[in-house]
Amino acid sequence: MTQLSPNPAAESLPVTPSPYSPLSSATNLPTTSASPVKVQVGIADPSLSQNDTLVNQLVELINAVYTVAEEGIFNDVYRRTTPSDLKNLIQTSELALAWIYSDPNAPSQYDSPTSRIIGCARVQSLSPTHGVFGMLVCDPNHRGSGAGKKLVEFSEEHCKNVLGKTVMQCELLVSTEFEHSFKVRMHSWYERMGYKVVRKGDFGGEYPHLKPCLVADVEFRVYEKPLY
Repeated sequence: MTQLSPNPAAESLPVTPSPYSPLSSATNLPTTSASPVKVQVGIADPSLSQNDTLVNQLVELINAVYTVAEEGIFNDVYRRTTPSDLKNLIQTSELALAWIYSDPNAPSQYDSPTSRIIGCARVQSLSPTHGVFGMLVCDPNHRGSGAGKKLVEFSEEHCKNVLGKTVMQCELLVSTEFEHSFKVRMHSWYERMGYKVVRKGDFGGEYPHLKPCLVADVEFRVYEKPLY
């Protein structure tokens, strides 16, 4: 399953806080979006897959966010990702990272002492014409930082300029039994980012390994946006 302020473009991915470990040993970085920090986005270097500590912390962040985002849709066994799955994405250069840094004179890499990773997104080739982003998450402590929007914009540029795609796709799984406030916000946020629902997919058919984890009837929405 791929997946998602006063600014109507929603400067960050709307998520509800969940506990998890910090994604860096940096101690001089603020943890609120009001602080003067900069957000940068890039594809994770394949060598990051060898950093078990960081991979495990990313997995913890992703699963914590998705536990809230998919509440009432999946059972308690469901986990969005695993360390082996995430390592595979990193090794194939299909994971974009968002990080903050507070020292303009220091290297602005995600693994520098003054940086902290605050979000990620999976970015992949779907077909000769289509790219897709999913597993879009942002540290709830940094809502308003612009990380969610920057991850989507980076994914679009990467698919257009590096992968040669002309259309970007994303997906949203919505319960047909109840209204999930997070899903409502995500739908509106995708539309403000220029995405439109183009079809309703068969979630069980496309993700048969996840179907047994469902505890609600769902609608699988597929969104697209042309990459001009």
